[in-house]
Amino acid sequence: MSSADIDEIYDKLLEIFQVRYPYNPRDVLSYKISELVGEGRTRENAILTLYEREGKITLTEARELGETIRKEKEETIEKQIKEHKKSLETLTLLFSKGELTEESYEAAIKPLEDKIARLEREKKEDEIKVLEEKLAKLKSVNREEATPKPKRELVELPAPPPTAPTKRLGFKTISKYFMHGFAFSLIMLALFFVWVFVLVFLTVAGSFIGLVLGFVVLLFILSGVNSFLTESIWSISTQQEWVSLLFHGFTLFVALIAAHIPAIIISLIVPSIATTIVMFIANAFIDGFVAKNVASWWEEEY
Repeated sequence: MSSADIDEIYDKLLEIFQVRYPYNPRDVLSYKISELVGEGRTRENAILTLYEREGKITLTEARELGETIRKEKEETIEKQIKEHKKSLETLTLLFSKGELTEESYEAAIKPLEDKIARLEREKKEDEIKVLEEKLAKLKSVNREEATPKPKRELVELPAPPPTAPTKRLGFKTISKYFMHGFAFSLIMLALFFVWVFVLVFLTVAGSFIGLVLGFVVLLFILSGVNSFLTESIWSISTQQEWVSLLFHGFTLFVALIAAHIPAIIISLIVPSIATTIVMFIANAFIDGFVAKNVASWWEEEY
């Protein structure tokens, strides 16, 4: 028997020991092998002998082993998908900066997209297999537990039609809206002075065209900040093409103006420091809600 065969048997033994001794399987296996070697056997013979003794596993252990292997495979596939997507983002960034030609960009992303599609298919196939196994097990249990019922038990009132579950806003979600709106206001306040400087420069340089370009820059700033906060707080990735960013920023600009009209009216009617503080806190929730929902319209689809 070749050393490759011995290594394969050793790996199988290790998988079995991972189920039986989850805390230190490799140490236990090494100890048992060293015991047999101490009796005068070679390492290869010790592995074969141990496999003959320990190789038979129960149905429960086999299921646990299969579940462990399935989870490891899922984690590996998910890790590969994330790595490929990160490479795609890097290539897209280089292309947007002009460091890659269109031909080079397309040639580089095509194999990555094919790999991602293949991994996604493989992931879905595994999920379908798991669901089929669970369904088969459920049917088997139902057949075993099915017993004839008296006639009177078969007469039951019709079940009411299913209703859609009520979606409630929990404290965690509300706090995320506040965090999103508060962070958005602070970041935009800091970037406002930078934007004003850019606007003045563009207006002086290009008159009306410079003013238009300044407004376009504002839209990109709005969409860029909102995309960053949406991904950081809500784990939602948004589309990063310049057209998507432009319309994202314009929609957000219009939505925020509309959302702030009631607060402006209240501040004009009741001008005071208390009103300003209350409106700032209320606007943080409103801004977070509006910004998150606007960003979801441009959510990245995989």
